[in-house]
Amino acid sequence: MWGAVGALLPLGLLIGGEEAMAMEIQSFKLDNGMQVLVVPDTRAPVVTHSVWYKVGAMDEKPGKTGLAHMTEHLMFKGTHKYPMGTMDKIVQRRGGVQNAFTSYDFTAYYQKVPVTELETMMDLESDRMANLQLTDEIFQPERKVVAEERKLTTDSSPNDKFFEQVMRRHYAHHTYGHPVIGWAEDIQGYTFTDAIDWYRTHYAPNNATMILVGNVTADSVKPLVEKYYGPLKALASVPEREVVDEPLRDSQLTYVKLDPAVQVAGWHMLYRAPSQFQGIAGAKVGKGDATGLWVLSEILGGGATSRLYQELVVKQQLADSASANYDAVRAGETTFDISVQPKDGVSADKIRPAVQAIVDELKAKGVTKEEFERARVSLKADEIYARDDPFTSVYRLGMWVNAGGDVAHFQDWQDELDALTVDDIRALAVKYLKMESSTVAVLAGRQEQLGAMAVSE
Repeated sequence: MWGAVGALLPLGLLIGGEEAMAMEIQSFKLDNGMQVLVVPDTRAPVVTHSVWYKVGAMDEKPGKTGLAHMTEHLMFKGTHKYPMGTMDKIVQRRGGVQNAFTSYDFTAYYQKVPVTELETMMDLESDRMANLQLTDEIFQPERKVVAEERKLTTDSSPNDKFFEQVMRRHYAHHTYGHPVIGWAEDIQGYTFTDAIDWYRTHYAPNNATMILVGNVTADSVKPLVEKYYGPLKALASVPEREVVDEPLRDSQLTYVKLDPAVQVAGWHMLYRAPSQFQGIAGAKVGKGDATGLWVLSEILGGGATSRLYQELVVKQQLADSASANYDAVRAGETTFDISVQPKDGVSADKIRPAVQAIVDELKAKGVTKEEFERARVSLKADEIYARDDPFTSVYRLGMWVNAGGDVAHFQDWQDELDALTVDDIRALAVKYLKMESSTVAVLAGRQEQLGAMAVSE
């Protein structure tokens, strides 16, 4: 569900210690609509202070892709109270670090500081929520910075350029099909009015969630939150998020590309899959389906003991790596992915039938109890180890609430995981690992790496 998987813990420790699995989440809401979530962690005298806006790349319109990311840049351009560059210096002098990030479902800003500096961080962050000072003279140079960022990252990376096109085809109608950084031509066409309108439309307390993880409690921080964020004016109406339904299709998509800059070929299969909050083509999500697919991804491709790795890397020696990944926490539907790096001298056309044979066997015979229990233990261990990093807790909670989750159900996956059976996992494989709802994507540097596969037009 969350991507990475941690090391194993003894089964008895996990199954016999369920109380340790529950994360304490305290909450309150300001009169202006701002939600505040607090996760106490007394292990160190520090706190991660973050503010999440429920707006991201998925909320952009055609021709204006990347505006959420562009606004993230502009949020560091200063206010009357704290002019450009001041915030960075204050955070550093107070012994902290800060950053921001944009995704499809959210835009977030955070500082990690000693608890004694939390009030200063709230002063800084609340000020730029309402008082950002933008002019065209500030905007135009930063637009060029973003355009250059795209050139240095996406445009100079064969893999990044390739996957942009893969997602554009896989999500032909959904806004997940355009890149978070935006298309190059859209970045060139941004205006100052575009940016200021985005800021004024989405940046307000009733479209934001504060998440604090550290040596604090809701009671201890509430006076500070009310002091700095309480006076901020709410939006008269928060724009309603439109989650587009990607229509069903009845045949597999294939995208094959040659790029001479590529040395090592990659073969990928993307199955359409439900997230926690939206099913395929807008269908209702079955209870426990997302958690079950998380378990399935671990069994199929979650490391050296997984089926894909054992079969393709160890036994058949067709690949140097093979993995599966599933990200359930999305506002829209998501993907269940299989990725294989063919061994040197093995063409990509050999990978497709080998992977399909593994998937077909799993769908026909199901998984073993040993595989199932190993996956359950691994995923629970990942959750425990993740709590050692306060930022991971911030990130997971922030993803959840901005994708559409209720805090009261943030930890329901634990009960769902315990309720799953081996028969459930097989049923989910049959239901969702369908060829007709998948996209095969291959990137290679030479034709011989493709074998009989033809390059897409």
